[in-house]
Amino acid sequence: MKKVLIVIVIIGIGLFVVFNYGSSETDKTFTDQLIELGYSKENAEIVANIVSDNNQELILNFEANDSLIDILSNPDYKEKNLEKYLNYFNKNKVADISDIIVIVNSGYDILNREYSPLLVSLIEEKYFIFDNLDRYLNYSMVQNFSANDIVVNVNCNLDKVMYKDISEANYKDNLLILVNKYFYLSEKYTPSDLTALPNKYSFGSKNQLRKEGADAFMEMSDAAILETISIRNVSAFRNYSYQKQLYDNYVLRDGKLAADNYSARAGHSEHQTGLSLDINTASMAFEGTSAFKWLSNNAYKYGFILRYPKGKEHITGYQYEPWHYRYVGKDAANIIKNENITLEEYYAYYVKKSN
Repeated sequence: MKKVLIVIVIIGIGLFVVFNYGSSETDKTFTDQLIELGYSKENAEIVANIVSDNNQELILNFEANDSLIDILSNPDYKEKNLEKYLNYFNKNKVADISDIIVIVNSGYDILNREYSPLLVSLIEEKYFIFDNLDRYLNYSMVQNFSANDIVVNVNCNLDKVMYKDISEANYKDNLLILVNKYFYLSEKYTPSDLTALPNKYSFGSKNQLRKEGADAFMEMSDAAILETISIRNVSAFRNYSYQKQLYDNYVLRDGKLAADNYSARAGHSEHQTGLSLDINTASMAFEGTSAFKWLSNNAYKYGFILRYPKGKEHITGYQYEPWHYRYVGKDAANIIKNENITLEEYYAYYVKKSN
């Protein structure tokens, strides 16, 4: 482009003005300017083809660096996040570019946090909860666990002390109320809709469940009997005082440490919710019965879950109990069954996280 220079001189007032129409800078293409910054012609063309006009100035103010090419070439690159990628890179130049993309794209408020591969691993976990991030990182410093174990364990409060760091259960969670060694029920709590199971569905006097759970249990029992499987309750609702008496007797017999592995302290028993029951017999032998096999394949269809499964003792806080089932409703039971998780895990991610 031909340059035109106009000079106006007004001697009387000493005014000297120069108008320069057309400059060498505006004559240059974006690609030319990138090459001047130090990019190769090939890389400059890559940048020019990807970056929109709105972000050209941002790139020109960024120190020439091959990392820009890596950012733009990443399959998860989003131009709306370009400035955040560059800012995070400038603060964390040791970070892997793919990790920067993950951190920024996550949308979590972590751009001011110091980079670490663990941070990336944590936010990529399915059950990651942003509000627990500081607890995850603190827990990682005292426990040498994988990112998955850190997320699961903290979500289930295993970074806290059982029976010490406790809170009252959220009654508003209704059928999904969580009661364990971290959440307790009031001494006065008794569900208002307890329904007694008829004798054909139950043994003994501990035969009450909340109405929805009772209806679901009778439906499940009726379905099982069609396949010649007998499923009956042996212990459902227990009030606070009864559970206290039961637990205290176990402590006298086996000691507190042992009792805490298989019995809940008063206020911490799921039986007080009116949503749990023991089926057929409170014995490990139940695992070998046709009734247990049937329940393993069908209980979730009626809204029940095996509450204390094998291999999850560190999460539930109790030994494996093949006889103990909990009503949570069909939707929750399906997810818990399909994802092979505990109520603690489900509660953290699907109930508490959504509140």
